[in-house]
Amino acid sequence: MFLTVVWNHAESFARVRTTDDRFTAVLFDLSPEGRFVFVFITAFLIARSASTSSAIGRLVAIVGPLLVWCALYAGVEMIANGPGPGGIGSVLSSFLTVLVETPLYFVIVTIQLTLLTPLIQVMVRLERRAQIVLVTVAATAQIAVVALDLALATVQFPFGALCIWYPLWIIGGAVLAANLEVVTGWFRANLLRMLAVLGMFAAAYVGIATSVDDPGAFGSNLLLRELRSAWNVLVGTTLVATCMQLVASNGRWSARAKRAGERMQDLGYGLFLAHELVLHGLATALAPVSGTVPFPVLTLILWAGAAAATLGFVLVARRTPLSWSLTGRPMQRRVVRASVHEIA
Repeated sequence: MFLTVVWNHAESFARVRTTDDRFTAVLFDLSPEGRFVFVFITAFLIARSASTSSAIGRLVAIVGPLLVWCALYAGVEMIANGPGPGGIGSVLSSFLTVLVETPLYFVIVTIQLTLLTPLIQVMVRLERRAQIVLVTVAATAQIAVVALDLALATVQFPFGALCIWYPLWIIGGAVLAANLEVVTGWFRANLLRMLAVLGMFAAAYVGIATSVDDPGAFGSNLLLRELRSAWNVLVGTTLVATCMQLVASNGRWSARAKRAGERMQDLGYGLFLAHELVLHGLATALAPVSGTVPFPVLTLILWAGAAAATLGFVLVARRTPLSWSLTGRPMQRRVVRASVHEIA
């Protein structure tokens, strides 16, 4: 989830700082969309959660760090562009703008999913036939959402921060949670077939996208977006299946994956909160030379640099008194092991 989201955002940063050609843009269309994987796995975790904490308690844990980071992002924005003429009104406006715009959209979606916890858990308890109907309806709704997104492209509103934009991913996550054992078995038996379908779909998409005369025309744009939506379903499902295959297996790599998963559960919220600001800083530092760097290379540099720097920042923040404010987790204290003589 984290690496795909950072990749998508690094690509956006690179796209406005250097030039790319049509074929490269088409290939980058096949990058997995981290926000869909994020919503899918978040809905799955909520559906599988055995937590007895109240929704209000979970919301407090989410909203506190969100407000802190909104203030940080707003401060950086005002430092870069000036505070504006409205005094305190401009400060408040900048804060609210950050709250609803893309850098923290995933937190807004998480808050909505937390509020929808009772509904998600009801879907888990439905009969399998009803769940299949729900997934079918959700898939149809997702197709409609893609068309609506294109039709409302001129409206200045971040629709991606609304849960209604992800019907298939939310319902799919809940249905996966309800049928985890069955689906895991199917994934393990059909993973190679899924990879083959993925490869064929990618080749078909590249062929269609490069042969369209006017990709910006409404009909062509709608077709390509619908194909990318189907691609995201395929690649998201394959990514999840691959991870489940790894974790369900035995051996050294499986043990490492499980340890990494446990660690990322602890660091994840802080990583998502901080990565956009780290990307901004890295892009600013590279600004003097970024225009001469090829688009794929610049994306790769921003992605790897931001992922590593964000991880380092959160690891340090977790050991400071600011840990809860910056990462949503209590301060992690270093465990000092006593020597054999001290124990004796």
